[in-house]
Amino acid sequence: MRPTADRVKEAVFSILESRDGCEGCAVLDLFAGAGALGLEALSRGARSAVFVDPARPARDAIEANLAATGLAGEVLTMPAARALDVLAASGRRFDRVFLDPPYGEGWVARTLQALDEADLVVAGGWIVAEHERGAPAAATVGRFSQELTRRYGHTQITLYRAGHPRANDDAGT
Repeated sequence: MRPTADRVKEAVFSILESRDGCEGCAVLDLFAGAGALGLEALSRGARSAVFVDPARPARDAIEANLAATGLAGEVLTMPAARALDVLAASGRRFDRVFLDPPYGEGWVARTLQALDEADLVVAGGWIVAEHERGAPAAATVGRFSQELTRRYGHTQITLYRAGHPRANDDAGT
């Protein structure tokens, strides 16, 4: 587990606060580790959070952190790809998604593609991807467009926005 540095977490939430924050949002924390990003979103008013990590120690840490803070969330102890399938099959959709996968293994691009294919992010939703500084971040993946990228030491944060579906032309009705 490589926890998100406090400075990076503060920066992520500062960026999100300038873009409608987390109040009332459904949050998905993929590669959650101890769940710091999802817990922070809950503490800032997110209505729900799903934490995904395949490691039992991560699950135990998330559950302990939820209990310690008095917050509620759902923990899925399984690989991210399987969790995305499970969530899509149940019709779940999210307003905010946090990706903090292992560095240097191509997880960000693959996970963005899977999120797009599963249609798990609402139109206008935000995806925050944490990755290794200097690792290329695609300008677009499916309907997700890169809005900004920031560097913090060895960490890079890339923010994606989910595009809006094409609106029906109701002219003349």
